[in-house]
Amino acid sequence: MGWLHAVAHGADAAATFAQALPDRRAELLELCARRMTAATDYRYVQLEDARLARAISRILLIPGLSAEQATGWLTVVAKALEAGGHGPVPPWAFNTFATLQSLHLHLTRGLVEGGVPPHAAVVAAEVAAVLRLPYHWLA
Repeated sequence: MGWLHAVAHGADAAATFAQALPDRRAELLELCARRMTAATDYRYVQLEDARLARAISRILLIPGLSAEQATGWLTVVAKALEAGGHGPVPPWAFNTFATLQSLHLHLTRGLVEGGVPPHAAVVAAEVAAVLRLPYHWLA
């Protein structure tokens, strides 16, 4: 059967479902957020963060999302991180921060297939706000 690359393949599936089921985009973004923040001892090492960020970007590219829908899924991320503090970063939090960094890049540069999502600036600003938790030196 080959290598199971569940996070990446699941992200690709979410983006494909969003194309087929545009009315479910907000729910699929939330699903991606739950995947990103899932408790695990596995630290992304095979570009899973980039694949998840690409899927989120592809979902955001589909016309018709409001700014609230485009950013609403970040409440799942913020809630997962709210109990964090000083000390070692658990793998799931590392995965979350890596995905958000990748997403910020995707939102500011755009995708070859589709460009920059309509609400990219708003989503990128919200993502940057979350990234200031571990990277307090960011402007």
